[in-house]
Amino acid sequence: MTRPADRLGLAGRSAVELMVLMLTGTICLALLFTGAAVAVIEIVHPESDTTAVISSMTDILSMILGALLGLLAGRSERSAGLHHKPADGTDDGL
Repeated sequence: MTRPADRLGLAGRSAVELMVLMLTGTICLALLFTGAAVAVIEIVHPESDTTAVISSMTDILSMILGALLGLLAGRSERSAGLHHKPADGTDDGL
């Protein structure tokens, strides 16, 4: 019997990765519900101005994509072994 974490692909992920995924998932759900509300408002009250809400939603969506792409880049860098610490043990800032 497989564990739920194995089926969802969560096994072996760090706490930071899980937090980023949970945060972006929560924000995505909020965006989905906000988009549905905007669609209903546009249908019920077509004269209302929803450009500010839509602009904010696109800004948030680009932030989510940036966070997920940063997570992906960090995982690929770590798995490729590109991040090396100098011999003296100090971090090189990468």
